[in-house]
This record gives sequence, C-alpha cells and structure tokens, in this order.
Amino acid sequence: MAAGVASPGGGLDFSWGRHCSTETQKCGANGHYCRSAAPPVTQAKESIEKRIDRLHASGLVDMHFDLPLDLYEKRNHPGALVSHYLPEFEAGNIGVIGAALYVEDRYLPEMGLRVALDQVARVYAEADNSDQFAICKTNEEIKRARQENKIALIITMEGVEPLGDDLDLLRVFHQLGLRMVGLTHARRNAAGAGGIFAASGSPRDGLTAFGREVVGECERLGIIIDLAHINPKGFEEIVELTKKPLIVSHTNARKFYDIERNISDEQIKMIGERGGVIGMNAILVSPNPGDSTIDRYVDHIEHVISLIGIDGVGIGFDFCEYLFEQLPESVRKELAAKLTTPHFIPDLTNHSHARNLIRKLIERGFGDGDIGKILRENWLRVFEGMLGRGD
Repeated sequence: MAAGVASPGGGLDFSWGRHCSTETQKCGANGHYCRSAAPPVTQAKESIEKRIDRLHASGLVDMHFDLPLDLYEKRNHPGALVSHYLPEFEAGNIGVIGAALYVEDRYLPEMGLRVALDQVARVYAEADNSDQFAICKTNEEIKRARQENKIALIITMEGVEPLGDDLDLLRVFHQLGLRMVGLTHARRNAAGAGGIFAASGSPRDGLTAFGREVVGECERLGIIIDLAHINPKGFEEIVELTKKPLIVSHTNARKFYDIERNISDEQIKMIGERGGVIGMNAILVSPNPGDSTIDRYVDHIEHVISLIGIDGVGIGFDFCEYLFEQLPESVRKELAAKLTTPHFIPDLTNHSHARNLIRKLIERGFGDGDIGKILRENWLRVFEGMLGRGD
C-alpha cells in the first residue's frame, strides 16, 4: 500500500491463509457458530484503536467493485483512478480489488463488446499512469504487487453480454487479464438468466447451451467462476458442471433479505462443500433502511460462518452509492422499479470506511485470526489455488 498505510512487512501477509484458525468452532446442540474468547495477554494490553491499526495494516481484499464502469464514463477526464479512488483505497488500506466489467442496459446489445473493451482499456491506461496500481493475472503477480506496496487490480466480468454468443471472445478477454466471470447480472443474456430482486419469480430455466460452454471454457482457461446474480436453477447447474472451487463475489444471505438475487442456506452450503468463498455485499443487507447497519452486515457474515465455517466468507462490498448519486432522479426511479431501492449503510459506503468494519468485528467478539481470514486470507487462498503462476 502507499506510504503511511502499508504494513511494516510490505503489504498483505500471504502466510496467514495457510494456517487453520482455532478461534471458531461449532458448538451446542444445534451446531451454531461460536467464538472462543480472545487471547487474553496481547489483546488485554492493547487499546481497540491499536488493535484496529494492527489488523488493518495487512490490507483488505474486496472482490467486487464497478471501477471500470466509472473509469469509462470518466474517459474524457483521465486520472480519476488516482484523483478520485486512490485516497479512499489508501484510507481503507485496500490491497486487492476485483475490478468488474459491467455494461449498462443503454449500451446493449449493439455496443456491449465495444464498451467492455473500452472499460478494459481505461483500467490499463489509468493503472499505467500510476505507480500505485498493478493489473494482475496470476497469484505471483498479486503477491509481487503487494510486496511493492501496489494495489492489485484483478479484472472480473459481471454478465457475459460482451461475449454475445461467441466463445472465442472469452479467450480474448482472458488474454487481456480477465480472471473471474459471473455469467449474468439481473437480466437474461445468451448464457442464462439472473435472479430477480424478489423472493420468487426468477426464470426457472437454467443455463443455455452457450452458458454451459462458457462454464467449461472458464474451467479450462483457469478463470474463476462467480455465482453472484445467477438464478437458482443456473446456480445449481454450474455446481453440477464444475469441479473446481466456486465463489460468490458479492451477495448476502436470504435469511436476512429474502430475494433470489441473494443466496439461500442450501446455496451457501454448496459453496462451502467446494472450498469456495462468499463475499459479503454492503448494499443488500436488509429490505428496511433502519436495519441496514454494520451490525446487520456482520449478521450476514456470522450466518455464513455458522453454515460453512470461517474459511468460507470474505468481502465483496459492491460500493456503488457514488454511482447512484450521479444518476438523474428519473433513472433512479427506473432502477428502483426494475431492481430495488438500495439501502446504503451510513458508515460503510466506501473503502475509506473499512476500519469501521474491523471495529465492529472486534466488538462482536471476533478474534484476530478470524478477522484476518474475513478481510483477506480466504480470498488469498482462492488466488493461490486457482490463479497459479502463469497464463
């Protein structure tokens, strides 16, 4: 990370993810998640601020951020990556970002490919003009970026609309650095259909023939498959078609917000059985504005842990209030009618608020090792296992 916020060892500690935490366990007749008492000696002597500083120093991984979309919209005003985003990334000590390619409805279908390629181009142009970012294609490149105190950008795709129905384009995007793919957003495309923002009513069909080809090609190329947004039938089909670990970059538990865009307990368990990670989303924690709090966000984290253990949960903030505020009121109303009205968490709306989450995890009794797994180590384990050393 940049000067003043990097860890003393030079970025993320990549050794932690290889050790099992002893701080969480299943206990009680119902097998619910329990946290053992925090280690008494070190933590008793530390103020909460110093403990936050220490836990924060090793950095965070956020696996979903619509950065390319905004850089594309600001293409006539270059330098936004540094001028607009870098201060928040530094304040939050963000070490790795999943930079998601997403094409808005207004560009589809004719301009889907062009806009996605332009988004990739803007990410490269902005990163090339700063010595504080690195676009990473492999686990080794991620590690090197962090050792050099650079923010690692991993290009991901949210919805395969840019591919049309041409599988060869997936290889092109892979060569450009694409390393994670979610087949759909909330809409239907050539691969399948997204889950809707309601308790029921998503399309009942699964993947198309093209969708199944995309899944197979992702596994062959070493692209991580992201099950965020896919409808329930498509989710099940992807699990059946694949053998490698699966992830959900940004979602929440239906237990607290019962919409098909979120994931059920059964789906959470499917991810856990495959050794995957679920990134917790910061904008769909509750249907009620008054309940959209950091405490509710941590409730989602705890619920996932209760089902699949501490190794299965990470961060996928999906911060987008800044995008929402740029929209005309008419477009906001249109999105609310088509999807839902987002309820932003007041003290967790951008990356500079990361310390607030660490504080809340401490207040809720999480030990240091478990906090480290949530903030970074579980995602780092996925990178190490799936992104390898080369193309």
